[in-house]
Amino acid sequence: MLHLWMPEANGVWLWSRGETWTPASSLDQLIQDIQLDKGEEAVVYFPSREVQILQQRLNKAQYKQLGVDGVKYLLEEYVILPIDMMKVFSHFQQPDQVYVMGVSQHAVTTMQHALTLIPVKVVALLPDFLLLPVPEADQVVLANIAGRLLLREQEYLGNSIDDLAVDLEHVKPELKYHYHGLTDAQFECLSAVSTAEQRSSFDYQFVELKRAKTHAYNVLPKQKNNSERKVGYWKACAVLLITILVAQFSYDLLRWVKLKKNADQTAEIALTQYKSWFGANSRSSEQTLKNDFEGNLRLSQSANTQALQLLSRIGPILMQQQIIANRVSYEANVLNMDLVGKSSDALQSLVKQLNQQGFKAELGNVQTQGATVVGMVKIQ
Repeated sequence: MLHLWMPEANGVWLWSRGETWTPASSLDQLIQDIQLDKGEEAVVYFPSREVQILQQRLNKAQYKQLGVDGVKYLLEEYVILPIDMMKVFSHFQQPDQVYVMGVSQHAVTTMQHALTLIPVKVVALLPDFLLLPVPEADQVVLANIAGRLLLREQEYLGNSIDDLAVDLEHVKPELKYHYHGLTDAQFECLSAVSTAEQRSSFDYQFVELKRAKTHAYNVLPKQKNNSERKVGYWKACAVLLITILVAQFSYDLLRWVKLKKNADQTAEIALTQYKSWFGANSRSSEQTLKNDFEGNLRLSQSANTQALQLLSRIGPILMQQQIIANRVSYEANVLNMDLVGKSSDALQSLVKQLNQQGFKAELGNVQTQGATVVGMVKIQ
């Protein structure tokens, strides 16, 4: 992977393929030097002086409770720009350390525009103090690399330095210094604030940063890859399909309930109408009377087919007069029936009609039962 180190203003660019840093006097010179890496992925480091980093002591629960907006405003009193004009990034480190980094949105946009001229695919844009090794506990790493002075106090805390004497005043006096490549003047500044026991030198060697793309301080806008976009597309399709199916099932269910309700209402209306025509006792129809009487005749040894013939002739008249037979018996060639009518006049009218049609009908005792009357009729 290619690594680029941006200069301040119109300074010298540095580039590396993972070993030593090679200078390029200008942007045009850099483009010529990296022709072999055209289209390759690149990690770019920008001057750390562009960022402001705050270290805050918070536990995990407090960090989550603050949320993205709350963490952003922790930085507000330490920066000159309005917080809404800055991009803010944060990282929680166990057990109770939170690092908040802010950078001007304008600065990020300017750097992105400059990088579009370089024929590489930029995957990460990081502050350059991350080029230094991570210091050990109670240690500060200080290095002059190709004329650029960097300081790293912790894994997520560091800076690029203009005035070393001023910056060293803010470092805890008990810390140890691990340094590389300092000029004589820079070493004198370091010696003024530390003892020989606190200082140790090392040979700097560039080491590629692991997981640069996903680093907490990568200021590039997060971009989803094609596979993630496809997954998101199919998820959206699945959600849409499920929504359509649920809507269709809901519509079908509501329609079925409505149709069933209409069918039940229709059946109830039909039953009510039937009862209004033929009375509450549905067994008093011609066919049911005939069926019941046939059963009784089969149980009676003295029964004969004359009873059936007689009943088949009387049944339609009963239906016409809307009179119900509660009890039917046939003995000694006489058909005895307990008939329920609206009034005694209705029963007398029935008897009269039967006599006119050639029957010998006789109305017996008539009793009132609520809104109806019950009378015994003998027919031959």
